[in-house]
Amino acid sequence: MAARKFALGARVHLSLGRYAESNPTDIYTISRMLPAEANIWQYRVKRVSDGQERTVSEPMVVAVQSDSAAAERHEKAVGAQQDLRRVRNEAARARARPARYSRV
Repeated sequence: MAARKFALGARVHLSLGRYAESNPTDIYTISRMLPAEANIWQYRVKRVSDGQERTVSEPMVVAVQSDSAAAERHEKAVGAQQDLRRVRNEAARARARPARYSRV
């Protein structure tokens, strides 16, 4: 069996199928190295922006290029995702609050 391509803590992108939910701005870190399954190494990865974890096989991950422009674009995209999440959560909280009726 070949050696692993990625080390613990490495930053990667997911290269999922054509119809799968994969955003090229999402960066994951290798959080655990799992045993091989059918002679293919498995990894547990964690999304940097929101902490979502998933298990992926080695062919599904691609190393992140470490240039400063890409890092800046990623930070901007993460900030935009967090802002959008904040707005959606506020709207959900507003809908969940009971309406107060005043007696006339």
